[in-house]
Amino acid sequence: MGAIWLFGAIQWESDFQTAYKKAFKEKKPLFVFMQRLSPPCRWCEKMKHTTLHDANISNIINQRFVALKVTRENQDYPASLYSQYVPAIFIIDPATNKIITRIIGYWDVHDFQSDLDYIFRLVKKKK
Repeated sequence: MGAIWLFGAIQWESDFQTAYKKAFKEKKPLFVFMQRLSPPCRWCEKMKHTTLHDANISNIINQRFVALKVTRENQDYPASLYSQYVPAIFIIDPATNKIITRIIGYWDVHDFQSDLDYIFRLVKKKK
């Protein structure tokens, strides 16, 4: 299926294996956003429609990461990524298949951008 992309929106990959292979090939960390659909998670929705919808945040994610959105109910992702709390974001190093960090809960745009910048500096330092 490939990347789904709209101008100014995050380019979400369609499944874990595709996203992981792309991240490995492009040498970019994998950004996995986990949400809950049943019952609907109001903080997941708020994160998607405010923070992740922000043009600057989407550009940072599109430039520095390979992005994947999963639902906790589907479980079409490795068991190591399961989170009791949502929204949950996992940043994975595709070279080692290790979780670099996980971000739990809702974050506003300013704080989330600061965290993404920190994670990116951490990843660059490891290379």
